[in-house]
Amino acid sequence: MKKAGNKLLIFFLILVQSLLAMAVGIAVLYNASGSDVPANVYAGDLDIGGRGYEEAARAIEADYEARFGTWNIRLMADDDTIYEIPFSSIDAAVDGMATLEPLMSIDGIGGMTRLIRTHFGNHTTVLSPVIKFNESKLRMKLIDLSESINRDPVDARIYYRDGLIEKEPDDPGVSLNVNNAADLIRRQLATDPFAVIDLRAGKALDTVYADVTMKDFDAIQVVLGEYSTSIKDPALDDSVESAVESINGIVLAPEGDASGRSEFSFVETIISADPGAVFDEGYCQVASTMYASLLRAGIPAENITRLPHKLTVDYIEPGLDAMVAADAYDLRFRNPFSNTVAIYAVKRGTVVTVAIAGSRDDRPDRSVISTQIVNKSSPPVYYVENRDLAPGEQVVLDPGKEGITVRVYRNEELISTDSYEAESSIVQIGPQADPGSKNK
Repeated sequence: MKKAGNKLLIFFLILVQSLLAMAVGIAVLYNASGSDVPANVYAGDLDIGGRGYEEAARAIEADYEARFGTWNIRLMADDDTIYEIPFSSIDAAVDGMATLEPLMSIDGIGGMTRLIRTHFGNHTTVLSPVIKFNESKLRMKLIDLSESINRDPVDARIYYRDGLIEKEPDDPGVSLNVNNAADLIRRQLATDPFAVIDLRAGKALDTVYADVTMKDFDAIQVVLGEYSTSIKDPALDDSVESAVESINGIVLAPEGDASGRSEFSFVETIISADPGAVFDEGYCQVASTMYASLLRAGIPAENITRLPHKLTVDYIEPGLDAMVAADAYDLRFRNPFSNTVAIYAVKRGTVVTVAIAGSRDDRPDRSVISTQIVNKSSPPVYYVENRDLAPGEQVVLDPGKEGITVRVYRNEELISTDSYEAESSIVQIGPQADPGSKNK
């Protein structure tokens, strides 16, 4: 029992001695931390070792004041472009005494260890400057910079070219998050204010996704049907161009799909794009070209509303024309497939092409469109006397057009039967010797 008591006494004596040593060590550290800055201590790049604390604080503040006058906060955006904010524009300044505080305080065992190493070790200590700045001014600068940093997203594109469907992927945009950027800058200034700050860190750049992505075009894979016509009258170039631009790229959802429209109206589309559009024969040509492409794409006849001209036209075969006007004449169709379809129209020189594109699953068997004239009627002749001509001499001013009835077939399917009126022929005729015998 006596031995155990001696051991306990010895333990307490050692403990007391340790506590006394610690107290003395702490007192020494406090005394050391309150005089001169230890050797090998730097504030950033500035050697402040051996100086008094007040002198060191003034030196730190003067050094950074000079540097802040000419240096900028450097920010890197997602395209690696460097943007700059002058330190002077946000009233940036270093608090010298606050920077020296780690040398003068003991914060737990870690603080004591730090002080021991700083005051009695041989290694270099680098203090991070304590920077104060006007955060409101920083945020205003970031708002100004956002106009240069922000980038709008680019929608995915899909277009028709030489019988093929080609796609260009979307490109997400970027938007500067001012709140997160300010937090990121504040953290960086607390360590190394002159390092480049990557805005991609700390969620300072928000991704802005495109409205139209490649996923939206998943179902548009191939050309289902296309047709081309030639412009015969150069005066129609402008209206053809306008019609092509108006219908190109329109996408139709499957019938019954509430996520988008599934029915197309040629007239409504034109008026929506150009409320003042005057429907001349150029619009009719584009509508006719589109009607023929719908037939080749396998669109059922019952899904198409189309009215023919009263007379045949010279840019497409009889039976394939479609008349459009702002009142009752329109070309309409509904998407009959279970996948999206798209309309593409292009004009190259005098050639107009309309293509219907969609899913491979909806590609029809080869659609052969043929026409059969089942009836003809000769045009009536209207004679106009011209006394400058020799008696009996005739000059045809307008040959007119035959009246015909034509049937349109898609493979073996009868699509339509259309009748076109005959157009009168106009003939000039010289005076007759016997006026009573003149053909009237």
